[in-house]
Amino acid sequence: MKTSKLLLTLIAVASVTAITGCQKTEASAVEKAVADAETLTQEQLFEKAAKELGDKGQLKIVATTSRGGKDAVKNAFIAKLQKYNAAITDPLKYDTQVDGTIYTTLLSEITSKVTDGYSAAIVQDGYQLQTKGIDTKYFKNYVPKEWKEASGVDTTSANPFTLQYNFKTWMYNNADGNMNIDNVWDITDSSFKGKIDTMNPNNENVNMDWLIQLSDKDQVAALKTAYEASTNSSDIKIDDYKSYGDKAYAYAFIDGFIKNAIFYEDDGKAIAHLAETKGNLGWIVYSKLLKVKETAAISKKNLVVAALGKENTNGATMGDSKIAGFGGFMYKHYLQIMPNAQYPYAACAFFNLISTSADAYKVWGEDVGDYPSLPSINVDRTQNGNGVLAEDLTFTQKNLADGGTTVFSCLNDPTSKWWLTKGAAVVETPSFIGANYDTMIDYIDKKLAAK
Repeated sequence: MKTSKLLLTLIAVASVTAITGCQKTEASAVEKAVADAETLTQEQLFEKAAKELGDKGQLKIVATTSRGGKDAVKNAFIAKLQKYNAAITDPLKYDTQVDGTIYTTLLSEITSKVTDGYSAAIVQDGYQLQTKGIDTKYFKNYVPKEWKEASGVDTTSANPFTLQYNFKTWMYNNADGNMNIDNVWDITDSSFKGKIDTMNPNNENVNMDWLIQLSDKDQVAALKTAYEASTNSSDIKIDDYKSYGDKAYAYAFIDGFIKNAIFYEDDGKAIAHLAETKGNLGWIVYSKLLKVKETAAISKKNLVVAALGKENTNGATMGDSKIAGFGGFMYKHYLQIMPNAQYPYAACAFFNLISTSADAYKVWGEDVGDYPSLPSINVDRTQNGNGVLAEDLTFTQKNLADGGTTVFSCLNDPTSKWWLTKGAAVVETPSFIGANYDTMIDYIDKKLAAK
């Protein structure tokens, strides 16, 4: 029996309507709480959080950074809650896990519908965040009212909400005094084979994310401009990569970097080797410079952050970057609420505190290379390398105006604004990395396997 076109049309419309209806779900209790929390001031939010926790409730947070669990943060969190409930004494359980396990833990709790697990997480690694937390619609994004209403914030850091930028940068050991890395392509020259100290991208997701991000059109354009600059001393021939079309410069740079790199299991070992090896380069987390201990043979005086140059007396007055291409990579710590959070208001309150309060953020902010997404709570480190170095090699910080001299130019750290503009930092973008990971990973893996 033939079915009329009208009947078929009616059936199709009904089917679509039914499917659409099934897809419309009422916001969960957690989603409603997060949406409400975004309209509340910090004080209003802590009042609700104190009521939610009661006398015995304990907020559980897991993070890839241990700093949020320090006493300074815990005590600030307790003090704010006690304004509304003096009986609260132990409201926070703060655990840490590495990138390789934190997402597994969180997704296991989510899919198992655990209701007394982690209410929130501080995570990094844009690829895993995008594919496991955002694309799945599992993680919930909370942005504090105070942050949204502040001036000078980078709105692209609102979703996923960013606590801070962490920073990897180029540095080199200039103990001989005649080294100058003024173009990112310099590091790909064959003369630097076995002289780049860094972490293996297969062991550190952040390094892999950076390599993927280099294929973004803006980064490709920056690499092209740097390649064509007169300061480029690399012997890489871009025509060898023309099969990659518009992204040839990214593929060429990645190839040169991997060929020349020495891979370590952590940045601590990378910086230790760089500090003792004149003529070497490093692609290392900026704050690791603070781990270099002064000895008669090893000194931070010899280490130059390429973008800042050798004569950096004050990060606040830095001019243009001293390296063509890009000065570093800004990866991020993201604050995310779990969909089955037991205490969503308390989770939002904790995130509000650490992202908008200068006192709470200080546990991150005192290191070079850590920059809050809210500029007003930034710690001034622009003269961190100025002071007095005693004969016993102990260092006392003093600004130039207070009688200090520039001892460690590598530690005079500008603000994130400088790094994002004049420093031309590559910025981690989870959505881009998630969308382009599969396209790039085969190439990168083959280059890593060939070392």
